[in-house]
Amino acid sequence: MLATELAPQIREPMGTPNAQLRPVALQQCTQRAAQYGTVFIVDVEQRRADTIIVWGSVTDAEQRRRTFECHFKTRLAGFRLGDYLPPS
Repeated sequence: MLATELAPQIREPMGTPNAQLRPVALQQCTQRAAQYGTVFIVDVEQRRADTIIVWGSVTDAEQRRRTFECHFKTRLAGFRLGDYLPPS
């Protein structure tokens, strides 16, 4: 198969669309992030048909801020906490 024949297939979403689960994704990701402090949601994106990604930050009791990335399919599929890098 030629690359030009594959290109349309690569761009097509894979999996079962779950946009209706966006509120559930936002709720579960917020709950998970809240374990680390006060949550601020930056963005929610449906990256693929079967994956919703939530980005945000959490601020703990000592006012330290950290970022997070949360992946949701039909349930929480991954959560990563990182260091906050202030804008330069």
